[in-house]
Amino acid sequence: MDTKIEFIRRYEKYSLLITAGDDRNGQDPAFSIFLDFPVVLKDIKGAKKKLRYDVWSTTKDGYLGEVEAKDLYGSQYKITDLWTVEEEAVRLDRKLECIRCVKETGIHLTTEFRCRGGLEKSFDDYQFIVPGAFYNKNDTDEDGVEDYLCTYSQDYKDDRNPSLSVTSYARKSKYYVSLIRADLPQKDTTITRRQIQKRHFIHDTDIGSLGMAPSEYHAGEYILRCDYPFCERNTFCLNVDGSGWEAYKAVKEGMASEMSYLLQTGKARNLTDASWQTTALQMERLLHGEIRPPVGLEESRHYRREMVLHSFREFPDKKGKPAGYFIHFSPRQGYGEQNLLEYGFCGAQTLLALDMLTAAWEGADGVTCREDYRESALKTLDYFVENCIEKSGLPVGLYHVDKEKTVYWWTGILLPFQYSNDRKELENYLGNQVVVALMSIAGELGKVKGNYSRSMTDTMYYLMKCYLAEKENGQEHPKWLAAVLDFCERLLKMQNTNGSWNRGYTMEGEPLVYPLEWFGSSEKERGSGAIFPIPLLVEVSRYTGEKKYLDAAERAADFILANYVAEAEYIGGINDTSHKKSVKLDAASVMFVMRSLLAVYEETKNVEYLSGALDAARILASWTYLWNIPFDENTLLGRHKFKTTGWAGCDVIPAGSYVDCSFQEVVPELLRLAEYCRDEKLVKLAEAVTKGMQYGLSSPADMYGYAMPGVQCEGYMTSLWLADTEYKEFSGAAAKNKGDDNDTCNGFVNGMALLNLDSLGKNYDTLDFGKIFMRIKQEWPKA
Repeated sequence: MDTKIEFIRRYEKYSLLITAGDDRNGQDPAFSIFLDFPVVLKDIKGAKKKLRYDVWSTTKDGYLGEVEAKDLYGSQYKITDLWTVEEEAVRLDRKLECIRCVKETGIHLTTEFRCRGGLEKSFDDYQFIVPGAFYNKNDTDEDGVEDYLCTYSQDYKDDRNPSLSVTSYARKSKYYVSLIRADLPQKDTTITRRQIQKRHFIHDTDIGSLGMAPSEYHAGEYILRCDYPFCERNTFCLNVDGSGWEAYKAVKEGMASEMSYLLQTGKARNLTDASWQTTALQMERLLHGEIRPPVGLEESRHYRREMVLHSFREFPDKKGKPAGYFIHFSPRQGYGEQNLLEYGFCGAQTLLALDMLTAAWEGADGVTCREDYRESALKTLDYFVENCIEKSGLPVGLYHVDKEKTVYWWTGILLPFQYSNDRKELENYLGNQVVVALMSIAGELGKVKGNYSRSMTDTMYYLMKCYLAEKENGQEHPKWLAAVLDFCERLLKMQNTNGSWNRGYTMEGEPLVYPLEWFGSSEKERGSGAIFPIPLLVEVSRYTGEKKYLDAAERAADFILANYVAEAEYIGGINDTSHKKSVKLDAASVMFVMRSLLAVYEETKNVEYLSGALDAARILASWTYLWNIPFDENTLLGRHKFKTTGWAGCDVIPAGSYVDCSFQEVVPELLRLAEYCRDEKLVKLAEAVTKGMQYGLSSPADMYGYAMPGVQCEGYMTSLWLADTEYKEFSGAAAKNKGDDNDTCNGFVNGMALLNLDSLGKNYDTLDFGKIFMRIKQEWPKA
């Protein structure tokens, strides 16, 4: 790649042009990046100065551009930009200085990079990835409008950006450009209620933002931009309307700030390849040195197991004698007081039962070491199989013990709808914005008895795993197997002709269509249930020897490859949502696609499925934080020195203001994929996830104020989300501030973590990643 920097004289000042191309054959079109005004300086009153360089010069390190400017008050500033051509990128090191202060105020810097491919004629010819927030065009309902903010002018604070990058891809020229924050933000302070109300405010922070927009100058170009401090022109950080906000640096005599950026350019096969090249670069730059979890992995496993056992409840006086692991809103109070059994998704009853059976059978020679672990699992599974499966073969999703009846739909963050339909009470839990956005949908869903495809498949997949774990130790449970086989037969009948399954079904197995926001507005959205059943069908095909299950899995895999992998549009992994629409982009979608395609590959050895699984893994890496966000030391996460490396962003109406616990569930698949593809970076990613996600876990050394050791919240606030709302006593993740937890401990938190840790122990005989890496390298297929 041949990259050149050129200063262009314009009206006695200088603009900057960067061109990238391949000179080896002289055929490939160049990609150009034009900075007409290398920097825009704005004061807190809104007055802008578009600045070109006064002078430029060549130095031993690169090219130096300098400009001086005054604000409305006469204060004088100097901006010095050092441009350097590196092996993989162009680097910008910027220094801002106040060399004369007349009046203390606040200022803000913006730089817009006008990017253009040689063959592209319109904005439609480009694709984009903002990690954890924006993939391709964010238009999976295919109506030509961005699904969430309804605009392509979008910016994301650094603390909402897992790899501090924005990637753009020219589909015809096959070039990509990624704008990267090269230096790591070091400081942030809590944003106050007054600052939120003002929207434009002076703030003591090192958090900037990266963004993109269509170009107003030329149809065939687009804008990548950086702001310092942050500016989000359209965002859900404040409210469901997408209102913007902007921070300013306080101006004082002698004030100086420094920041750095990279422009990575190159050729790529597709958007996924472009994204991976940027993620790989950031992994090299950021993931160095050993990640040291605050709780050792073996110690973590012990505390988590005890926590799961502690959450077990049985009610011999209730109808059917319910038993299971009970979820709970607040980890700061006694665990399990809500008396709601959830199967699949965040309740994860059968997954927790598998964790307990694994722990129980750990003893050598088939001798159980913990009968209480096994007994809790058996009671949980027997109650479920005997009481919570309909005649159709479909399992229910939620059972309310106090009401002694099945309830429907509301899980995860929206669980308060299970406890109340009183608007004021709901607002105490969720904040007024979420309640206003979802009340009508809640009313419509409340008329339907049904379940999500994910919840049903989650439940039956781990029930099958429990059956196999017991059978391996000489224990038969024919009712468990019969339940799984009945469900799989129903899956075959429900499969659509295109290979997909719908997101949700009635308990008779009829696909649900309305509300469209919940069950999909396009074939791609409606069929996103396809990403779940494959591992179960492959497992059942392997066990029974019946090919019909594998055939169904392959048809679903083909649908996944065509609709989600090809254009990097992974949707449907989360059941419910905070507002706007339920079927959306999220990290869990990528995880399920990776797991599903790998499962089909391992059974068929069709390399197309392996390639698709690898593509999904590489997109999943873009959701994963590769750096540690700074927190105000007075917040919960700041006081406990919480680190974000290894945590994946949650959906949050694609935003990245929140990390959650899901990634650990698919670390075993990630490591197997690394073995097949001889990919060291995926091993490194698995290590970062496994170790990094031990942060937030209560232990005797650091209890986080939680009720007992082994408690970990579902997620943590890395920025703000729907923060411009009336603050209530409890609000899940909405209306909380950066540095809070979401005050929610669900079953799948420890369920997923234990699945990962137990799989490491079983597959590699160690939890030491140094030894795991050596073991994997030894077993890599020969090139």
